[in-house]
Amino acid sequence: MQQKNITVNGTAISQFDFINAMQSYSMELYRKTADQLSAEEIEQVQGLAVEQIVARELIFQTALAEGTIANDEQIKAEMQKVMANFPSEEEFFATLKKAGIDEDSYYRMLRQDLSVKMMTEKKLAGAPSPAAEEIKAFYDEHPDQMKKPGQVRASHILIKVTEDNREQAQQKIEALKKEVTGDAAQFGDLARQHSACPSKEKGGDLGFFGPGAMVKEFDQAAFSLAPGQISDIVETQFGFHLILVTERKDSEALEFEEVAPQIESFIKDQKGAILLQAWVEEMKEKAEIDIA
Repeated sequence: MQQKNITVNGTAISQFDFINAMQSYSMELYRKTADQLSAEEIEQVQGLAVEQIVARELIFQTALAEGTIANDEQIKAEMQKVMANFPSEEEFFATLKKAGIDEDSYYRMLRQDLSVKMMTEKKLAGAPSPAAEEIKAFYDEHPDQMKKPGQVRASHILIKVTEDNREQAQQKIEALKKEVTGDAAQFGDLARQHSACPSKEKGGDLGFFGPGAMVKEFDQAAFSLAPGQISDIVETQFGFHLILVTERKDSEALEFEEVAPQIESFIKDQKGAILLQAWVEEMKEKAEIDIA
């Protein structure tokens, strides 16, 4: 992965922060790690990562100047929340150490994250709330978006692929393709016997999901099938899949009262994003930013 050397008003951005931002956007946009991206994808993700970490540093520097800084109590409370996801405190710090982060560095990272959040919330407090007429106008002008998306319920069989077993995996999935039928019980039995996905315990059943919930290749295949249909062999970053759609739910129109709170929040978020972007651009104009 090509790294960037970034300095904002004399403060160097760590490569750790840059790589973290790259990985975050890689998963968000493409559901892939950064080392799996194409050259074109890397260029896009890299640009977004640079924008994010420069903006973050500028906001933090403003927070420092204004005294909007997270205190020890807030930082320790946040650390406890993160630690709760680990079996023990020792394992948490061991994981940090493996990533090359000591306790003091992690404390400083949390301090910056919380301070940036506090400074951003302070700025967003000035974002105007939309009027009732604006909310209703948005609902009337976007009928295609005022629907509950359709969903499918699907089961799958996953055969994992590695550099060493690709040929054997291909043969296995092709043999299973010949064996499966549209019968959910038979498909479930084969999933329990052969699938490498944890869903095998439920006969491969993934439940209902909407568009975009799965990786692109899987998503496209599942939504192209009618109940009882089985896909061709689908390859994703996880391996080879056979997909059986068992049920479908059509999209449904939503009443204004159902979505008014979400529309209000969306419009306010939009206005807030515009406000923040203008604020960051204003800070950029006054800042010394070097990217190499």
